[in-house]
Amino acid sequence: MLETIDFTDLEKDLSEKLSPKRFTHSKAVAQTCLLLQERYSEDLDTDQLYYGGLMHDIAREWPAVTLQQYAIEHALSVESEELTYPALLHAPVGADLVKELGFGEEVCKAVRYHTLGSIEMGRMGLVLYIADYIEPNRTHLDDAKRSLLLSRPSLETLCMDILEAERNHLASKGRSVSASGQRLYELLEGGGRL
Repeated sequence: MLETIDFTDLEKDLSEKLSPKRFTHSKAVAQTCLLLQERYSEDLDTDQLYYGGLMHDIAREWPAVTLQQYAIEHALSVESEELTYPALLHAPVGADLVKELGFGEEVCKAVRYHTLGSIEMGRMGLVLYIADYIEPNRTHLDDAKRSLLLSRPSLETLCMDILEAERNHLASKGRSVSASGQRLYELLEGGGRL
């Protein structure tokens, strides 16, 4: 099945399944993934990276109850934060849907961990996690802040900046960063790589 999917077919299919705003975001994330790959000289499969970017929010617009039911019915492994905030379940559900389409583990892990971040997400996941945060349509960043982030010397330092911003944002809402995000930050802070 995977061999028959091309960008045009997948984009057409997603444009019919997602709202125009979500589809625009997904395309921008896919394009930002490619920009990051080039900017940081990453050696990833360009097609797979683009597909992962396009599909990362495939289940984002599902109702919470549908995400919960899917996760239970498919016995998906989920984080406590995803149970507390069911909208986050779109990541494990989306990864399962991507797997059903025939995509490999690298793409599935990237989609799986694009919301909370994880030491399990791999290089492609790192690129997707960052791209989802900085894509040009995101209103929480202005052009100056986006340029500053993109001036960071490595994906690891860029990711640490994003994790710190997320920590501050969540703290302002009385919440804390996820356990998986904290482990990722600690790994990167200690000089680790995915």
